[in-house]
Amino acid sequence: MAVKKPTESTTSSKSLESKKIEENDLNNLKQLQTETDRLVYSLGQLYIQKEKLSITENDLKKAIHQIEQKEEELGKQLSSKYGVGTVNIEEGTFVPRS
Repeated sequence: MAVKKPTESTTSSKSLESKKIEENDLNNLKQLQTETDRLVYSLGQLYIQKEKLSITENDLKKAIHQIEQKEEELGKQLSSKYGVGTVNIEEGTFVPRS
């Protein structure tokens, strides 16, 4: 297989030279990079908060479920002791259902 060697006409020495970016353009690039970094950081923080909130939500759901189980158990105990009816917690009274 033949390989064509670049000649001066196919490669421009100007295109290989580094060029100085104007200060205004450089500042715009830096500003965009800074804004991107800030947004990525904020998004990461938000993700962490969301995960913590999800964990807290699950913990609260478990606690509510445990309370509901305790209420059900206490309801069974009170029904067997007092019968079916309504409890007035403020007055500490039981009114049987007729």
